Amino acid sequence: MRSRVLPIAALLAVFLLSACNRNSPPAPPQPAATAPSAAAPAPPAPAPQPPQIPPATEVPVASINSVMLNRPPDSPAALIVDVSGTAPSAGWTNPHLAEDTESNSDPSVKTYKFVATSPAADEQNHTQQMIEAELRLEALPPEVKSIRVTSASNEISAPVTE
Repeated sequence: MRSRVLPIAALLAVFLLSACNRNSPPAPPQPAATAPSAAAPAPPAPAPQPPQIPPATEVPVASINSVMLNRPPDSPAALIVDVSGTAPSAGWTNPHLAEDTESNSDPSVKTYKFVATSPAADEQNHTQQMIEAELRLEALPPEVKSIRVTSASNEISAPVTE
């Protein structure tokens, strides 16, 4: 009898275990706990656009590339100031040097702004334009030892020589 009970008990145990699995489906696997991640960086803000310059407005040019001072052979007391620079777009006109009397407190330095007239609104594009200007000074006070030329982004000074 013992030989019959053991197989029946084993069969009963297998039946009970399989019945238990049918009543409760396996729980879905839980995702692993993740550490709170740092906030994703915000996309970079678009580069600020320069303010629109009204058409036909005289403003400083974008930058100065060079300043050269020369004495003309016909008048050794005179001084020629040659300036080259960059305008922010094509179509700028009337590049010239305008004396800056407001920002100059040093009598040994004569300061000029390199300015030009902006193009018409429908002509503005963002291709930089090389521009040049020349200013002839017939005489300078003897205390002036340097010429400074300023733009919207930089300035260049050149010494006055005899």
